[in-house]
Amino acid sequence: MIVAAFLCLVVRVHDGDGPVWCANGIKVRIAGVQAPDFESAEPCRRGKAAYICSDVQAARSQRIVEKLTLNRSMTCQPVGKSYQRVVARCTLADGRSLSCAVIASGAATRWDSYWRRYRMGGCS
Repeated sequence: MIVAAFLCLVVRVHDGDGPVWCANGIKVRIAGVQAPDFESAEPCRRGKAAYICSDVQAARSQRIVEKLTLNRSMTCQPVGKSYQRVVARCTLADGRSLSCAVIASGAATRWDSYWRRYRMGGCS
């Protein structure tokens, strides 16, 4: 079940595409993007070829997303589920798309198949 839009006060960030933990307990997977994963992440442990597995790059992405979101509120519109996370299109307080902001900052890249699936639109 996909719920209505919600406000997320970010209290923790795992990496450049999430999860981002909200104060209300919701874990958000940032829609339409793919960031480097920590080497201990499931896709890396399984050797999935489509993933960048680098603790250094994942930590860099994590720091960037923390600068954008940590201890700040954003509005999120759920578009799906991934594991125990809500996949959501989130809007930062300044009106920017979080997905577009993480791409512009170099924390993540656009994941085209999911970008289309979640009807992300363009970044300005």
